[in-house]
Amino acid sequence: MAKNGAKGKQPAKLKRVSPLKPGLRGASRLVQSRVHAGLRSATLSRSSMLRFTGSVAFTFLALVLLALWLGGHMSTVQSSISDFKRDRLMAMGFTIERIDVTGEGRLNEADVRAAVGIYEGDYFFGADLKRAQRNTESLPWVDRAVVRRLWPDRIVVQLVETTPYALYQKDGVLHLAAQDGTLIAPFDPRIDRVTDSMRVFIGDNPVAHAGEVTEDLKSFEQLWNETDALTRHSSGRWDLTLAGGTLVKLPKDNLFPALSRVSALANTTDLSRFAIIDLRLSDRMTLTPMTEKKLAASEQVVAGA
Repeated sequence: MAKNGAKGKQPAKLKRVSPLKPGLRGASRLVQSRVHAGLRSATLSRSSMLRFTGSVAFTFLALVLLALWLGGHMSTVQSSISDFKRDRLMAMGFTIERIDVTGEGRLNEADVRAAVGIYEGDYFFGADLKRAQRNTESLPWVDRAVVRRLWPDRIVVQLVETTPYALYQKDGVLHLAAQDGTLIAPFDPRIDRVTDSMRVFIGDNPVAHAGEVTEDLKSFEQLWNETDALTRHSSGRWDLTLAGGTLVKLPKDNLFPALSRVSALANTTDLSRFAIIDLRLSDRMTLTPMTEKKLAASEQVVAGA
């Protein structure tokens, strides 16, 4: 009976697990660990190969660049790349078609264009705007200049001309000068207009130091209107030359009290009757009369004017 019972019961059939499918249920841990180790090894081998290939390529490129640099060819390579890029962009239409100059008055537009140094047909992005601005601002009569690109094909040059502040007599020649003392151009009476506020300055860099005397002098309107020229000495002291030829010698310091004394004298006396009014000493005023000959000459000049 026992045998029959044993014979009637079939033994359980074992399921075969492929070692290539470690994720299947029933796979042994040993097989799974071996397969995982193999996959990790294969992954590491591929990563190592990629790193090795990259390092070889980088080393080769570095050696090529070093050889070009040592051979002095790097600048040639860079220039060739730059030229190629420029030529391609110019072929696509990135060229300068127009150059507009605005704000010119006393300046000749042809002189401005020559100073800018940018021409129609040039590479649009290759224009050196800073250099063009510097060159333009170096021209006479130019106070400020702005040079800019205007998309897609224009260069615009905007000028602000210098306003003459005074006349500067240098070596017997009159020049128009800016307020900071910069000489603008020789004075041309045919085209240059002298405003009521302009005076002739003579001497040691006088225009740049004009504020030392003009700020006080303008407080005395009559005296300011009578002043034709202002001379600055190397010591920093000023002299005034009045319309009638009178020379007013001012002290180096305390100009306002001295000018006040001259203004008070002008209210009671014709200053043209004096050749020199010396105010260099604070406690006195020295008057030198005009000789009859000089007085007659000055009166003729005033009458002729």
